Amino acid sequence: MRRALLALAALAALAAGAQQAPLPATLRVTADPPATLWVNHEEVGADRAFTLELTPGEPTVLRVSAPGYEPQWRAVTLGPGERGLEQFTLARSPIPVLFRAEGEVTVLCEGAELGVTPCHAFFDEPRAYRVLLRAPGFQERVLRLDLSNGKPRVVDASLVSSTGAIAVSSQPPGARLLLNGVPQGQTPLTLEGLRTGEHTLTLRLEGHKPFTHTLTLGPGETARLDLPLERLPAGLTVSTLPQGARVYVDGVFRGESDLTIPGLPAGAHTLRVERPGYARAERALTLEAGATRVEEFRLEVVRGTLSVQTQPGEVEVWAGNKRLLTTEPGPDGFTSKPAALSLPPGRHALTLKARGYADLARVVAVEAGKTATLRAQLVFKPDFEVRTATRTYTGVFTKRTPEGGFTLELKPGTFRTFLPSEIRSSRFLEGALE
Repeated sequence: MRRALLALAALAALAAGAQQAPLPATLRVTADPPATLWVNHEEVGADRAFTLELTPGEPTVLRVSAPGYEPQWRAVTLGPGERGLEQFTLARSPIPVLFRAEGEVTVLCEGAELGVTPCHAFFDEPRAYRVLLRAPGFQERVLRLDLSNGKPRVVDASLVSSTGAIAVSSQPPGARLLLNGVPQGQTPLTLEGLRTGEHTLTLRLEGHKPFTHTLTLGPGETARLDLPLERLPAGLTVSTLPQGARVYVDGVFRGESDLTIPGLPAGAHTLRVERPGYARAERALTLEAGATRVEEFRLEVVRGTLSVQTQPGEVEVWAGNKRLLTTEPGPDGFTSKPAALSLPPGRHALTLKARGYADLARVVAVEAGKTATLRAQLVFKPDFEVRTATRTYTGVFTKRTPEGGFTLELKPGTFRTFLPSEIRSSRFLEGALE
C-alpha cells in the first residue's frame, strides 16, 4: 500500500513539472532575393526560407545579407509556443564606379552627366550601361560598362586626341622646316594640334638638297621622323697661266687646265698643278656644298743654268736680237772666266760674237733645275791690213795710237803697235768697218 502511495506521488510530481516547462517558439524567415541569415551573429546559411526554433521570451537578432544588396537587421521575441513569420525584401546597394583620366573628361550615362574626371558614380542596378566620354580637342568615346556582377569598378576614361602631332629631327640638325609650304622653325621640333589627314614636309638646309616628305596623320597619332639630308656636291674651276697644266685633286688626275671639275664632295681637299718647265704649285682648300670655287695659278718657270766659257776672253752671247751676257777675261787674258746664264728649260739658239772673230752659232739644251755647259772657241778673223817697207800685216784693229799709229792683234793674244814712220799704207779689209 505504501508503495502504491509513493508511486502516485511521483506521478503527480511529474505531471506538475510537465505543466511548468514552456512550449518552444517557432519562427519562419524568408528572404528575397536568397540571402545569408545570421542569428545572434552566428551564420545559419544561405537560402530563400528558414525555420527556426527560438527560446520563448528571449530577444533574437536576425541579420540578412546578399551581395549587391543592403543588409537588414531585426530583433524578434516570441512567446511560448508562438509561431512567427519574418519576411525580408532586400534593397539593392548602389554599385560604385571610379572614372579617371589624364585631364578633364566629362562622363555621361544615358543622357545624364555623372561628373568630370576624376569622379565617382553610383549605379543602382547590376546591368550593362552605355557611357559617353567627352573632352574638347579629343574624339568622343563610347563605353559599354558591364556591372552585371555588382562589383565596384575603376574605369580608364582616357580619350584619343582629335588632332595629331609630328616630331621632326634631321641629320644634320638646323634645317628649316615647312609644313604644307608654311615655315615652322628649325629642326629638331615638334608640331602639335595638327589636323588629321595628309601633310607635306619640306626641309631646307644650305649646302644640302631640299628634302620633301608626305605623310598621313591619324587622330591622336604622333609621327616621329628622323630625316637624313644629302649634301650638295661642290665644283672647282682651275685656271693656270700658262694653260695646259696637269690638275690633281687629292692626288687624282682630273685633266689639264683650264677646266671645271663638278661633283666633288664638299669639305677639305688638296689641289696640285704641274707643267713641265714650271714649278709645281699646291694648295689646300675647302669646297662649299652647292658652290663652284675658282682657283687661279700663275706658274713660275723653273729655269736652268748655262755655264759659258769662251776663247777669247771677252765674248758677247746673243739670243736673237737680245744680248744675254759678255764674258770676262780670265787670268791668262785669253780664256774667259766661267759665266752663269739663267735660261728657261728647252733648246736655245745662241750666237757668240767678238771683235776680230767670226760669229759662232750654237744650240744648247737647258733642263729645269740643272746646269748645262757651253765651252766655245771663236775663229780669229783679221779685219785690218798694214803694209810696211818689208811686209804686209793683217790683224784685228785694236786701237789708234796718239802718234797716229795702229795697234793690231796679229793672232790671238799677240799684239803689235805700228809707228806712223813705218806704215806705208793701211786699210780695213773688205766687210770690216773702220
